[in-house]
Amino acid sequence: MTREVAVAGVGYSEIGRDVDRTAGGLAVDACLAALRDAGITPKDVDGIATYPGGYDSVPVFYVCDSLGIDTVNWFSDLFGYTPAGITPVIAAAHAVALGHCDVALAYRSLKRHFEPPGMGWGGTGRALGDMQFRAPFGDTLTSQWLAMWARRHMHEFGTTEEHLGHIAVTFRDHATRNPNAPLRDPITLEDYFASRIITTPFRLFDCDYPVDGGGAVVITSMDRARALAKPPVKVIDGLFASGSHPDWESWPDLTHMASRYAAARLWERTGMTASDVDVAEVYDGFSWLALCWLEDLGFCAKGEGGPFIADGNIALGSTIPTNTHGGSLSGGRLHAISHVVECVQQLRGECGDRQVEGAATGIVSSGGGTMAGALLLRRA
Repeated sequence: MTREVAVAGVGYSEIGRDVDRTAGGLAVDACLAALRDAGITPKDVDGIATYPGGYDSVPVFYVCDSLGIDTVNWFSDLFGYTPAGITPVIAAAHAVALGHCDVALAYRSLKRHFEPPGMGWGGTGRALGDMQFRAPFGDTLTSQWLAMWARRHMHEFGTTEEHLGHIAVTFRDHATRNPNAPLRDPITLEDYFASRIITTPFRLFDCDYPVDGGGAVVITSMDRARALAKPPVKVIDGLFASGSHPDWESWPDLTHMASRYAAARLWERTGMTASDVDVAEVYDGFSWLALCWLEDLGFCAKGEGGPFIADGNIALGSTIPTNTHGGSLSGGRLHAISHVVECVQQLRGECGDRQVEGAATGIVSSGGGTMAGALLLRRA
């Protein structure tokens, strides 16, 4: 038997380029902020999940110990090839819905200069798997893999570098209104084109901005959430998707990502469409990811993302305000946990100068290329 689930609290640690806290300290700070927001204590928590990335953060048991949580009924360290910070949020929502726990914490923290322990993706040994064929040729970075996808999209649909520039400029404008954003100085298209090339067609301003920081979310049953400090935000649905092939280079159609499958399944399961959404917080580890998500979610037709964005449709006060906190491009690379926090705050009407008027339903997405996740939220 399942039950209605809600986000009851959200919170951040300090966010910046060189925060004097460990990855574990940032995680604890974010969790405590989310618990305060919900009006509960660590003793109320009986479930916890994180996405520890390439072992660049801390497992759940260390956070439990630091918070003073004695035992939990459900836990998950969701390391792997998954859509980052949205992953533990969706997993925690499912766990609460199924009754595995009553109050769950989901968190993600990052340090720019974290030293991995020599395991998994963070290891320093020999290249394994398909990486052994990429590494000798210098083909090791996500920016390189996604650049090929972006170029194919440009070839097929006429998408331009200027279209990508409009994404960077718009998200920076949103960040100027976000006191937590590390990049708050406005930029122009001229500034965008003046930024250095990273991997054609991506410039520096097409890439997310690495920071130290963490975010956390408290999830509980709707019944319990209604009695807590903040208005509950209902979790309508959350899901994951992949595609037909695990290798980026072998994907059969580089004009779309796994987001296509996540979006189709989300709308099928919920009976909703993009027209029901008031605010979108879509993954933007690179600018083109945001464009592709907007297309695949149905905010515009496939191939029309560039003109749709250039015409101002993702700005505050327009058709579908997108990444209202500045996204990862200007709000800092927190691996989409910040996108969840922002969506919840928008639906609670707490975003001040960047508030989307009348926002009742929001979508959060994460992932790029061969994997994707999507989370649909509504003001209760």
